[in-house]
Amino acid sequence: MGTIAKSRNSLAFFFYHYCHSRDSFHRQNFYYCCSFSATSSKTTNSGRDIVESPNHFLKSARDWCRSRSLRNLDDALGLFDRMLHIHPLPSIVDFTQLLTAIARMKHHSIVISLIKEIELSGIAPDVYTLGILINCFCHLNWVDCDFSILARILKLGFQPNYIILNPLVKGIYLRGKIAEAMNLVNKMEKISYKPDIATYGTIMNCLCKIGKTNEAIELLRKMDEGNLNVVIILIDGMCNAGKLTTERELFNTLLTKGSQANVQTYTIMIKGLCKEGLLKEVMVLFEQMEENGCSPNHFTYNTIIQGFLQHNETSWVVKYIKMMVDEGFSANATTATILINLLSTNQDPSHVYVLGVLMQLQQIA
Repeated sequence: MGTIAKSRNSLAFFFYHYCHSRDSFHRQNFYYCCSFSATSSKTTNSGRDIVESPNHFLKSARDWCRSRSLRNLDDALGLFDRMLHIHPLPSIVDFTQLLTAIARMKHHSIVISLIKEIELSGIAPDVYTLGILINCFCHLNWVDCDFSILARILKLGFQPNYIILNPLVKGIYLRGKIAEAMNLVNKMEKISYKPDIATYGTIMNCLCKIGKTNEAIELLRKMDEGNLNVVIILIDGMCNAGKLTTERELFNTLLTKGSQANVQTYTIMIKGLCKEGLLKEVMVLFEQMEENGCSPNHFTYNTIIQGFLQHNETSWVVKYIKMMVDEGFSANATTATILINLLSTNQDPSHVYVLGVLMQLQQIA
C-alpha cells in the first residue's frame, strides 16, 4: 500500500509541475487532451452499449488490444471510460495494454492525459506504463520530461529496462545531444544496469545516421560481442556512409567469428558493392550467398537489378529479372521508377527491352 501511495504522489507531483511549468501552448494542449476521456462514449465499435459482465468485457478488451485490431481512437476512449467505471478497477496491466494500442495510433498527447487519469483513480503505474509515458514524451520532443520520469522510476525502485532506456536514448540523439546520451548510458552502467543489445543497437543506429561511424565502431568493440543484429546496423551504416572498406571488414569479421550471415546482411553488402559499381563482386557474393544456404529474397533481387540498371548492364538485368520471377518475387516501386526514369531520359532500346521482359513475365508490384 505504501508503494502505491508513494507512486501516486510522485507522479501526481510530476504532472502538477509539468502543467504549471510548460509554456501556455503546451498547458492548453495538455488540458485539452485530458478532456477526451471525460466525454468519450461508452460504446464499442458496433455502436451498442456494453452490457456484458466486467470479466467478459475485460477479456474482450484484452483480446482486442493484443490482436492490434483496435485502430479507432473513439473506440479506444470508449473502452478506457468503461474500464474506469468497473468496480473493482482493472489492473494496471489491462490499462497498459490499452495505452499501448493508443500510442500505436500515435496519439501521444492523449496517452499522457490518460495516464494522469489512471493516477487520479488510484492505480499505480508499473514500469511498462512509465515506459510508454517516456516513449510518448520522446515522440513529442519533450525529453526534459523523460528525465523527470526516469528519476522517479529509479526512486520507486523499478529496474530500468530497454523499454525505458531505448526511447530516452533515441530522443536525446535526435536532438543532437550525443554526449548527453552517452553520459546517460554510462551513468546507468554505474548503477549496475548494463544496457542490452537493443539499447546498444539504438545508439549505434543513431550514430551511423549522423555520420559518426567511428564512434559506432568503438561502441561495438566496447560491447565485445558479435551480435548479428548490431553488426547489421553497423554494416548498413557504413554502406550509407559510403565506407565500403569498413563495411567489408565488418562483414568478414562476422563470417570469421562463425556467425551465419543472413539475407539482410548479404543484401546490405550487395547494396554497398552496387553503389561503388563493383558488379563482378556483386555476382560473386550472390553465388556465395546461395552456396552458404542463404536464399535471396525480393529485397536482394531488387537491389541487384537496381544496381545493374544504374550501370547500364541490361543483359544482366534481364537475367536477374527472370531469376526473381522464377522465385515468385516481383519488381518493387523503386525498381520500376529507376527503369521509367532511364527510359524518359535516353530512350535506350535496351531499357525498352528490359521493361518489355519485366511486363511480360510479371506485372510490376
